[in-house]
Amino acid sequence: MNKNIWVLCDQTKAVTPHTLQLLYKANELASQIEAKVSVVYIGPLPKKELEELALYGAENVIYFQCREQDEFVYTKALASMVKEKEPGLIIFPASILGRTLAASLSSEFEAGLTADCIEIDWEKDGFVFFRAALNHTVIAKIKGIHSKLQMCTVKQNVFTTATVGTIGKLHIEEFIYESSENPLSLVEIINQKEKENSTHHIGLSKVVFTVGRGIGNKENFDKLLKIAQRLNAEVLGTRAAVEEGYIEKCKQIGQSGINICPDLYVGFGVSGANQHMVGLKNAKMVIAVNSDKYAPIFEYADYAIVEDVSSVLKELEII
Repeated sequence: MNKNIWVLCDQTKAVTPHTLQLLYKANELASQIEAKVSVVYIGPLPKKELEELALYGAENVIYFQCREQDEFVYTKALASMVKEKEPGLIIFPASILGRTLAASLSSEFEAGLTADCIEIDWEKDGFVFFRAALNHTVIAKIKGIHSKLQMCTVKQNVFTTATVGTIGKLHIEEFIYESSENPLSLVEIINQKEKENSTHHIGLSKVVFTVGRGIGNKENFDKLLKIAQRLNAEVLGTRAAVEEGYIEKCKQIGQSGINICPDLYVGFGVSGANQHMVGLKNAKMVIAVNSDKYAPIFEYADYAIVEDVSSVLKELEII
């Protein structure tokens, strides 16, 4: 079985936090099984902009320069690469394009595809994938069978990242793909505008205050917002906080929301359900405030404050 691992780059920019997180994980896996890691880029960027990837552990880059944003061409080019080079694993970002390409390749090659992975490992003779299942109440362990190619999509901040320094000369290989087969060739694009993504920077702050149902009331929530603004912290929430109307769905942490990797996470009235905690597994420090001394979050916390949220907020207001 081919163990070599591919990481698909973000389409609009080569060096993004998401790409680097996937690359870091790929290198971690490769070191265990003596595999090679390649970064695959399909899009309009010139060759020079790919060179920075060497600082993050990339030794090899395969790129197909395509100036037109055409998912059909992207899919066919990537399929051609796979047929020629036969990787064992492709890790896709869980973006719109990444999910589209992964689904198309899975169908074409009848290959295993696990969506929204939270962990990837190697066991004996193959890659295994972990993701939430049964309405996010359990973690499923998945292994693809009857296929040489395995694939998965991963959301941003599921894995951590770090620079490794220059590892040597980066080998950049241009892939040549030509095809006149394009069902979109009869379509005239009159106007094309990229949708603005107002949530692009959500969850990237180094300090995160998280609201749970235990925040208690709107007054406490408003106090927390003012404290967070003064301390330059971002306010996010649990699924329960979303259901209570304290926080928007786009700011929900967890398997059914976003993943974060802050330097400091402080949970206010967060119980610590498994599906929430999986969204912050890369947080460097966790502080939990909860009046219930048996709250599950205390099992994960570096510092536990068994106290009513209102009392803690009063103390923070005078700091």
